[in-house]
Amino acid sequence: MKVVLPQNLEDYVTELVQTRGYKGSDEVVTEALREHQLRHQGMEVEMTPELERLLDEGLENLERAKSTDQLRHRS
Repeated sequence: MKVVLPQNLEDYVTELVQTRGYKGSDEVVTEALREHQLRHQGMEVEMTPELERLLDEGLENLERAKSTDQLRHRS
C-alpha cells in the first residue's frame, strides 16, 4: 500500500521517527491507525425494533420532550 500525505503530516511523521524512537514511518502510521480503530469501534448504532419504537414515541411527544441533561438532573 502506498500512502501520500500532505507535507505537514509527512514532516510530523519524520519528526516522530527522529525524536520518539519509532523504527520507521510505517510504525507511526500503524500506531495511529490502531488508535483510530479503537476510538471508532462500537460507534455504529443498530436500529433495533425497540430503538425504533422509542424514537417514534419521542417524535410523537416532542412538545413534552426533555433533553438528556434535563433527565439526568431530575429532582
